[in-house]
Amino acid sequence: MRLRLIRWLDLLLQAVTIGLIIILAVIVLMAVAFRYSGASLIWYDEVAIVLLAWITYTGAALAVLRNAHLGFAGLLYGLPQAGRFVLFAINEIVFIGAFAVVVWGSWVMLGIFGSETMTTLRWVPRWFIQGIVPVAGILMILGRLLTLPERLGNVRSGRDPDSEEIAQELARAEAEIAAQKEKAQR
Repeated sequence: MRLRLIRWLDLLLQAVTIGLIIILAVIVLMAVAFRYSGASLIWYDEVAIVLLAWITYTGAALAVLRNAHLGFAGLLYGLPQAGRFVLFAINEIVFIGAFAVVVWGSWVMLGIFGSETMTTLRWVPRWFIQGIVPVAGILMILGRLLTLPERLGNVRSGRDPDSEEIAQELARAEAEIAAQKEKAQR
């Protein structure tokens, strides 16, 4: 069940992020065409900024779900097992606590500024625009909790997924180079 939820959430976040990128590209191309024709769009700058922010937040939630954010895995896995558990627990508490504060703070801000509208598109409410912050915060917390068993298993076993991925890529690259050399010698 947990793995299925991770897979569906991953696909949803991919689809939303890619969709937002496509929409942003279309809007920017439209803005260029309209500006070239002499009839500039007054709303495109504000909408492009909002879309870029949404892409950032949905991409960040996807990165959390994939455990793809930059980290200090070498430090964590270089510690003895007891130290790994302590550092891992501190890291999880800080991460989840920080994003819980982000969700709470952004929810409070929505209550204050949510009744306003965009400057150029008066029919688009600010709560819709800024609502991505608490939603993405919740998705990041959910992604962190859903991947907790796998990451905890890695800490318990001392298996550093980053080092393993690097070793696999090096082996793949060496095999590719060897195959190219063999092909060139024929």
